[in-house]
Amino acid sequence: MSANLEIFRNVSAFSGIPIDRLKLLAYLSKRVNFKAGEFVFHHGDLDDKAYLILSGKVQVIREFPDHSILLHEFKEGDFFGGLVLLSDIKRLFSIKALTDLECLTISRKSFQKVLMQFPEIALKLLNPTIKRMVQMEERLLQAQSDQCIYG
Repeated sequence: MSANLEIFRNVSAFSGIPIDRLKLLAYLSKRVNFKAGEFVFHHGDLDDKAYLILSGKVQVIREFPDHSILLHEFKEGDFFGGLVLLSDIKRLFSIKALTDLECLTISRKSFQKVLMQFPEIALKLLNPTIKRMVQMEERLLQAQSDQCIYG
């Protein structure tokens, strides 16, 4: 648990959260591994976990029937998938391991236990998550703009 706590303390998405709340998140988190080329999840999947990259890199991809668009890459120390901690939603993008990958995960159920005691955590995580989603949405729209005709 102490190793997980130190990891959470050094990640910008969690840096403003008091240590007592981080201890609970560190205790409830789990480590998972993926091989290079393996998908963490696909667009449209129902998944209840958010991921914090301990080592490796991933690609954020929007898959279409006839092509895919690379929208972003995450690396060690990055946090992704946080919206599912707050709501039971389908994944908006696919995440593919670019290299072998080790992550800490936190499930919605575990996060909501912490949230019941410390509701201010939601705002601290929500702001960077929403900003990053808007950036990726803009990249997606830009990539698709040549196919969009209005009028």
